[in-house]
Parts: sequence; structure tokens; C-alpha cells
Amino acid sequence: FTTFPEVGNAKDRLRFDKVAQKVRLLRYGCDCYAYALIAAGQIDLVIEAGLQAYDIQAPIAVIEAAGGIVTDWQGRPCPDGGRVLAAANAEIHAEALALLNG
Repeated sequence: FTTFPEVGNAKDRLRFDKVAQKVRLLRYGCDCYAYALIAAGQIDLVIEAGLQAYDIQAPIAVIEAAGGIVTDWQGRPCPDGGRVLAAANAEIHAEALALLNG
């Protein structure tokens, strides 16, 4: 999931497309609802860019409490927003990071 197909800038979009080519289903929209779906075990991954701290701080707490991982696109904590990668588990997170940065 991502909020809109034009993720971030042109470079961000190329990085996002590497992941998008590997997933079974690609969906746009949902905003915060997509993060709730990760926490509920309904989806595996959300990738976004341009988030503010208020967009991601609550979802970080919910996803991590459910066993998921939320970082920036380099695998660092992202409490201030920016480029965000949220995954249901460590394996999916690592694979997405490798694709984003490969």
C-alpha cells in the first residue's frame, strides 16, 4: 500500500517501483487505515514518502505492539516521518529494504 502512485520524488518512485514489481497486489490509498491492516495481519507492507511526524507516530506504536517493524527507507527509526517503510515482520521488512536500496 501507498497513499498515491507518485511516491515522493522521481528517485523515490524508481525505488518504490522495484518493490512494486515483486508484490502480488499493489494498492493505493487508505492512509492510516493501511497501517491498521498491517497491525491486524491483513497486509504485509506499506511504503510512503513525505510523511509528517503526526502521520506516523501513532501507527508506529500500534504496528510495533503487533510485532511489525516501522523504519525509514534505510532501516533507521522514523519518528519524524519522511520516507516510511512499515512491514508485518522482519523478513518482509528486510526484503523490502533490499529492494528499495539495491
